[in-house]
Amino acid sequence: MSQAAPLPSFAARFPEALAWYTDKLVLSGEGREVVSGPDLLTGAADRLMARFAVLYPNSDRRALVSMWTQWHFGALIIPATVAILLCDRDLPLELDRIAVVPQEAGLTSAIVISDEGGSRVDGSDPFARLFDGHVAPLISHLAGQFRVSPRLLWANAAAIFEWSLQQLPAELADTQTLAAARLRLERPLEPVGRRNPMFEAVRYPVEQGAPVRRRKLCCLRYLLAGVEDCGSLCPLHAGCAPAATDAA
Repeated sequence: MSQAAPLPSFAARFPEALAWYTDKLVLSGEGREVVSGPDLLTGAADRLMARFAVLYPNSDRRALVSMWTQWHFGALIIPATVAILLCDRDLPLELDRIAVVPQEAGLTSAIVISDEGGSRVDGSDPFARLFDGHVAPLISHLAGQFRVSPRLLWANAAAIFEWSLQQLPAELADTQTLAAARLRLERPLEPVGRRNPMFEAVRYPVEQGAPVRRRKLCCLRYLLAGVEDCGSLCPLHAGCAPAATDAA
């Protein structure tokens, strides 16, 4: 069980734009429901998704999974990015080392980690534990379990990561770590030669003389009952329906 309380060593370092996320990484405690990371891969994700689906009856399941991951990745990636870039922390973020504090509706309220980590070892990939150890296996499972495109789920993670970087005061971040963060979004291929699923997930086309922030793939939120599309961020905000095929 876990109480949702901000990690004291991180809370003071959050920029104002990200203040809402100061209590999204928590240490274990008592008093609240938690779901272990490994349990997400053995049935718990299905149960959480069923709780979430009650809010949007008869909605497209792909859209439900997409929205759930956006909420989860927000609680995970945004505070982790602050901790890594502004606090030089190496956090135990792997999926098999965390637990999730769910809301009543099944959405992620907070991520429980075992400890506040230590200083990062020079030469190590500062984002490996976050993306390779947590995001990748979770996406692989959800894509197979719910028949959702992994490209769509990776686009969700990448868009949140890219937005997080935009909110941070770059002058306070370690130069090499910031370069590693941007490389996660800018390299077409991963070091092992695979296509990088985060590559150009967010683009900035120029419209009416000014750049506009836009996703490469539609997140399908418009398929949830009563939820509008995400405006200019959507790649087809004038008519989202054709994007469903590309994101499926």
